[in-house]
Amino acid sequence: MARFNISDLRTKVPEILEIAKSEAVEIEKHGKSTLVILDAMKYEQLLEHLEDVEDNLAYLEYKLNPKQEFEDWALVKADLGLN
Repeated sequence: MARFNISDLRTKVPEILEIAKSEAVEIEKHGKSTLVILDAMKYEQLLEHLEDVEDNLAYLEYKLNPKQEFEDWALVKADLGLN
């Protein structure tokens, strides 16, 4: 991961954005990580991967305790406006 100081954002934006196309760029302020710049496609892939991990965790939790109560699917769909 490339690292830049926050003051570099004023002078090195094109360079930082070019690097962010291929790897994450960490921005530091006073030596501490403040933010990360990430290519939008990689960010979407990261979110999809996280959703898959959450789904797998929910499945494993169910397998460990199959008697747990779940919300009615019709209520969930209604809350999400999926009717």
